[in-house]
Amino acid sequence: MTETSVDSILDAARAQFLRTGVRRTSGDDIARSAGVNRATLYRRVGTKDEIVRQTYLHETQRVLAVIEKATGPVPPPGETGFDPVAYVERFLTVTITQVRDNPLLQQLLEIDRDETLLGLTLNAGETLTLSSMLVADRIRSLRAYVGNTDVDDIDDLAGTLARLTQSLLLTPDAPPRLDSKERMRTYARRVIAPMILGR
Repeated sequence: MTETSVDSILDAARAQFLRTGVRRTSGDDIARSAGVNRATLYRRVGTKDEIVRQTYLHETQRVLAVIEKATGPVPPPGETGFDPVAYVERFLTVTITQVRDNPLLQQLLEIDRDETLLGLTLNAGETLTLSSMLVADRIRSLRAYVGNTDVDDIDDLAGTLARLTQSLLLTPDAPPRLDSKERMRTYARRVIAPMILGR
């Protein structure tokens, strides 16, 4: 019999959090959902706080993979038929939609609002770092495509855009109001694309 993988345990934790929230979920609940005993759970992943932290990171990786698949890669310079501004519009729209509509996040904001807000702000360093890495990769590719050789600000810009997405999630009713895909595309075209492309 093969040992249950960490990913399987984190998937089980995610499913349990969707059912009962973080606060009302015990280590025994997660172990039962994962089909392991509590000793195996703690040996493979750690304490409940560590399970929560790793589940958030695991979910972030899953969402980033969805965003990557939905937006696709940036082609190499010189390839025709690619519109970098339209790509930025699509990337921003997909990202905001995926984050705002995430079932786990919506459930936790409903059931465990205080703990979730803490996870999305004071404890969000690792999540923001993961998100920034994807954004930085896309900025590099887009700048290469348009012939912009300026790379010194890419990491800072990527971190800023990751934090912007975090802010848009936490306060959707404040400006800029991106409550429709058309507004998201317009904002991306007017504000985000010039920052990324440098023109």
